[in-house]
Amino acid sequence: MKRILILIGLLCCVSSFAAERELIWPKGKMPDAQPHQFAAMTDEVSQKGFKPQKHRTAYIEWFDAPAPQKRNGGCMVLISGGAYNRCCDVGYIREWSQKLTELGFQCVNLVYRTPRPEGIAFYQTAWEDGQRAIRLVRSEAAERGLDPERIGIMGSSAGGHLTLMGVTSSLHRAYLPVDNIDREVPCALRQSASRSS
Repeated sequence: MKRILILIGLLCCVSSFAAERELIWPKGKMPDAQPHQFAAMTDEVSQKGFKPQKHRTAYIEWFDAPAPQKRNGGCMVLISGGAYNRCCDVGYIREWSQKLTELGFQCVNLVYRTPRPEGIAFYQTAWEDGQRAIRLVRSEAAERGLDPERIGIMGSSAGGHLTLMGVTSSLHRAYLPVDNIDREVPCALRQSASRSS
């Protein structure tokens, strides 16, 4: 009986924050890789036996899609704060995703590399991960039933800084292209970019 209760408890914990995880960089193509950086939310890092070497690549988590009658074709990429030293806004990400999903948005959590890189700007690797994440979401929009022109981003603290950079600097490449996904313009300035070309 005790084992069954433990199993039910574990399943409830997993399902409350269940998401489809997708690495954002092809193997060996992540720019500015640094051996001290890893990509994981603080709740994962705090688990017994966490091994940073198994979490070197930034990733996105696709949360469950909204109910069919509520879907609006939009997608929100959620970005945690943590002073670029950790991705610590587990509670905010959970709360935002629940509210936005209820409003009809598909939600995606970006888990970028931390702590801060050495020898380059303190935000550089996170910015690279942010641009790549938006491009990846755009590239998969049609197959997931999303409008690639209705992808938004939001974050707090360092995530808010990445959001601002994503909007104001989306036409400036943070890294050199690694594959066809990098043909996508990474953020909201796509329409104005296409009009000016």
